[in-house]
Amino acid sequence: MVDLATECRRFVQSPAYAEMTLRQLALLSVLADDPGPHHVRHLARTLHVSKPVITRALIRLEQRDLVLRAINPRDRRDRFIALTDAGRALRSSFSSQASHGGAR
Repeated sequence: MVDLATECRRFVQSPAYAEMTLRQLALLSVLADDPGPHHVRHLARTLHVSKPVITRALIRLEQRDLVLRAINPRDRRDRFIALTDAGRALRSSFSSQASHGGAR
């Protein structure tokens, strides 16, 4: 059986995932699998990393138009995080490739 980390690295090296990290793929998965609402604090706890690590990953994903970060009207220091259609499509293609044995 192929190791999951090996498969993930192969996906990351394919053109669709160029310059994406495993952490960014994990974030896309959490955002797609959990209905939310999503906050940096929740994402950091879920992935067992610090809030600054999540924020940096979210900035990169937002620059690629894969996530949206909206200000929480009740607390302007907080942000709501959501996948864009492009983010959902990329995450879906990752899941599809994983279920079919990976990108070759």
